[in-house]
Amino acid sequence: MFRKLIETGYLPGDSEDEKLKKSTLLIMAFPFALAGLMWGGLYFMNGLLVSGLIPFSYGILSLLSIAHFLIFKKFRLFRFSQILFILLLPFLLQISLGGFIPSSTVILWAVVSPLGALAFYDVKQSITWFVAFICMVLIAFFLNDYIPEYFNWKLSDKFVLRMFAMNIIGISSMIYLIQYYFVGKQSGLKKSIEEKNVQILEKNREITDSITYAKRIQYALLAHKDLLSNNLSEHFVLFKPKDIVSGDFYWATNKRDKFYLAACDSTGHGVPGAFMSLLNISFLNEAINEKNLEAPNEICNHVRNRLIENISQDGAQDGMDGTLVCFDKEKKVLTYAAAHNAPVLIRNNTITELSADKMPIGKGEIEKGFSHQTLNLEKGDMLYLFTDGYADQFGGEKGKKFKHKQLLEKLLAIHHKTVNEQKNTLNDTIEEWKGKLEQTDDVLVIGIRI
Repeated sequence: MFRKLIETGYLPGDSEDEKLKKSTLLIMAFPFALAGLMWGGLYFMNGLLVSGLIPFSYGILSLLSIAHFLIFKKFRLFRFSQILFILLLPFLLQISLGGFIPSSTVILWAVVSPLGALAFYDVKQSITWFVAFICMVLIAFFLNDYIPEYFNWKLSDKFVLRMFAMNIIGISSMIYLIQYYFVGKQSGLKKSIEEKNVQILEKNREITDSITYAKRIQYALLAHKDLLSNNLSEHFVLFKPKDIVSGDFYWATNKRDKFYLAACDSTGHGVPGAFMSLLNISFLNEAINEKNLEAPNEICNHVRNRLIENISQDGAQDGMDGTLVCFDKEKKVLTYAAAHNAPVLIRNNTITELSADKMPIGKGEIEKGFSHQTLNLEKGDMLYLFTDGYADQFGGEKGKKFKHKQLLEKLLAIHHKTVNEQKNTLNDTIEEWKGKLEQTDDVLVIGIRI
């Protein structure tokens, strides 16, 4: 019954902290109201009608405030009224009794008001109530020399001493009980939070383990190191997923005398991006190994059609940007198709950004076929394929993007180095640029020396 009573003022959207404040104030207000009635009755019995009327009126008003809160659930009004009553009651009572000594310093009860404000308001608002308490005490000191002239009840020393004892014990007990309940509830909340944190950590571990296992599956479908080494004399792959799994991927396969290599950026990153990358890889495999398509632009057209058929029926524009290159070993020529992300060629210390179609491999505003691009390579050329993650990384002194232009300048500055040195330099550069900021997107850069 007691639990039901203190939970009556709860609202459906209340947090645990709000519930704690409401129940604590109820537990504090109800005995205070009863104490006011008993206190008033005690003064009535001793012939102090005016003094008795003050705590008795407080008790009635406090009970009405409690009833109003339980019915209408207006906590702000309930909180304000209770803390105000507790602040004013001891001050008025002390004046009616004739000052500090005759009243047994009953004004000390008012200290419960700022303490209550500290518990039920925020720290800044509680300062206002504490200042109000100090002002009440100072006013009481100022009036102390004049009050006895108007209120001389001729209270016995025995009565005054008893009231001293009652005030000391009452104030101490009330403060202790409030803090005992409040701290006990907070300890319960802390224990509950700790238990929930353990559950969250366990769930997080399970999810992380699952994603880590998914990473193994995704990496198994990426271009294998041996496959790249057997078909490319000198190369590097800088692959930095934003999360455990990635929307960026690099994929390769052999078909007759042709070697295909793709560097792509699927829609999204993390788990959604990884799902898209697996779907895109499956369609690339289908185009080359099942449909026997050879031209990179035809392969991209097929993948785009399959993506639109499977995931764009509801208007979604998921797909990928990227570059698919084909090394024709017999003809010694390179053909490619590029969606947004253009490959970059450095020859004789001159950098050239090659052509790319301004449309994704997937549903977009443009529906024409991808362009078939041919490139005659020369020994010593450096060819770079990359997604937009490197250039889009925020960092530096002003927290701005690295940008595409700066990436091209960096590639030109390091292209003469060994491929391993290039990879390390690019990695160190982006890490230094990023600093303490979060990685913006998946990063993929592939460099190939002809």
